[in-house]
Amino acid sequence: MALWPSLLSKTFSVLVFGFVVLHCFAVDKFGSHAQVVTPLLPPDEVQILQNISNKLNITNWATINRTSCDSAQWKQTSIDRKTQSMVTCNCKFENGSVCHVTNIRVKRFNLNGVLPEELGDLPHLLEIDLTRNYISGTIPPRLAQLPKLQILSLIVNRLTGPIPPEIGNITTLEELVLEDNLLGGPLPPDLGNLTSLRRLLLSANNFTGTIPDTFGNLKNLNDFRIDGSELSGKIPDFIGNWTNITTLDLQGTSMEGPIPSTVSLRISDLKGSSPTFPDLKHMTKMEILILRNCSMTGSIPEYLGNMAYLNILVRSGCFQTILDMSYEMLLVMFYIITT
Repeated sequence: MALWPSLLSKTFSVLVFGFVVLHCFAVDKFGSHAQVVTPLLPPDEVQILQNISNKLNITNWATINRTSCDSAQWKQTSIDRKTQSMVTCNCKFENGSVCHVTNIRVKRFNLNGVLPEELGDLPHLLEIDLTRNYISGTIPPRLAQLPKLQILSLIVNRLTGPIPPEIGNITTLEELVLEDNLLGGPLPPDLGNLTSLRRLLLSANNFTGTIPDTFGNLKNLNDFRIDGSELSGKIPDFIGNWTNITTLDLQGTSMEGPIPSTVSLRISDLKGSSPTFPDLKHMTKMEILILRNCSMTGSIPEYLGNMAYLNILVRSGCFQTILDMSYEMLLVMFYIITT
């Protein structure tokens, strides 16, 4: 009988040893006690971002380091989301150990520096949005180095000079928003290479010349605005092939008619020959039609009275003859404003 205690003791020792071995294997295999890896920005990217901050005078980017992707200073936004200082990173590189900046949005932060060319040194950028600041300088051609950029929004700043032709090399660009700056010169034909563009907003600048023929390639456009510039020449026929267009604004330019009959326009201040009213009867979902200083002849067509969603704004100087409108048309008319 003395054999049993000895066997039990040996069995217990083997079980304990086996548990220890199994536990060590589990820890090693599954990393239950492994050190958590913190994803970091590359050192050169940190230096680039510091240079960008210095040139733009971004005061809330006080300290930029390799762990800044998780910092509160890069996640500031107002309740209405109109004022933002947001930097987004993708931290899935090299098995989750490396981060790269993909989006920079600093809107309404009273930035008063110059637009940094170093933005072009962040190859993973998808978006640059510096809306409504006081940024000066020119648009750097180096931005053309960004192979993935989709949105470039610099609306309401103090940028000068022409649009660099190199911007036409960013073929991934979907939105180019440059309204309300001091940009000038001719529109570069190279922008016709941006066939992915959905929004091209260039209003309230000092552009001269004509709309390049290459813009006929921009068939994905749904929003094109060039009002308030010094463009001249005839309204190009190719805009009738922009079948996705929902907003087309050519107000306040020196462009000449006739108006292409294949498109509905928000248009005014036309020079040149006096066109008749364009054929818009197939634009049954049109919501706004603005007619001002366009020197048309004839009358407003009756079919506009059947467009359920339409609001029309007629201002003085658009028709050279007295308007002949039926009672139904008077019901759909809302304002006749003299200016």
